[in-house]
Amino acid sequence: MTPFPGFDLPLGAPDEDESTGSGPGGGIRVTTEGDVAVLNVWGCLDAEVGDAVRAAARGAVRDRARRLDIDLRQVVAFTAEGAVALRDCRVDGAELEEGLHYRTGRGPGRQALLAAYAAPVLHWGDEVEAAQP
Repeated sequence: MTPFPGFDLPLGAPDEDESTGSGPGGGIRVTTEGDVAVLNVWGCLDAEVGDAVRAAARGAVRDRARRLDIDLRQVVAFTAEGAVALRDCRVDGAELEEGLHYRTGRGPGRQALLAAYAAPVLHWGDEVEAAQP
């Protein structure tokens, strides 16, 4: 296996407090632990960070990582677009020998993951067609 280098995406540094001004900043840092790619997501998981997560997941597959871990423990906020990106990574992660794993604790990171896989909410009065046998 060819080792793949860790890289930083230009979305700011994880030790900077970007929660003032235009809202919480966010980003990812990709590192390797042996042949496991680890995406550490921090700050706000929004559309821009979600795109970076998708790209990094594709990179892990391309570089033949054994497993992909997406660490959401430093996420402080998320948008619907950011949550959808987590679900999108599932397809890429399925190609890896040991698949895709999420690291969460309590809080927004776990909530983003739950939102990513939640079934759409039906409102009273919505028509739902019953499955045909």
